[in-house]
Amino acid sequence: MMATGNQGDGLGIAAAGRVFGALIVGIPMVFGLSACSNRALDTGLLGAVTGEPSPVSDNSSPIRSMTGERTDYPNLGTVPPRPTDLSTEAQRQQAMDRLAEDRAASRRTRAQTEAIQMPEPLPVPPKPDLRPGRS
Repeated sequence: MMATGNQGDGLGIAAAGRVFGALIVGIPMVFGLSACSNRALDTGLLGAVTGEPSPVSDNSSPIRSMTGERTDYPNLGTVPPRPTDLSTEAQRQQAMDRLAEDRAASRRTRAQTEAIQMPEPLPVPPKPDLRPGRS
């Protein structure tokens, strides 16, 4: 039996493919690990890799203070005053009684409506006699 070509070349190509595959898997992992830090959350992935300074202090507390730069978030340090226009127990009971009366009136109307005798439907007409050539 005769072999065509050199089998040593195939092993070199396979080894190069494994190294290339390891680089394809390894490089994103290295950059991905830097994204696991809080710095990546503050400065973005590129800022975390390049070492850009964090715009947020490195305080160990997870609570960050409001600086006035971001006014679209509410300040949880301030509490609004208690509402003063709450209804009393008598007003709530009056509203519940009114709703109960509405429900009873609706049920009476439904019973009266269902008691109305409906007319008998018309009988179904017979099938037409359709044959080709007849009118």
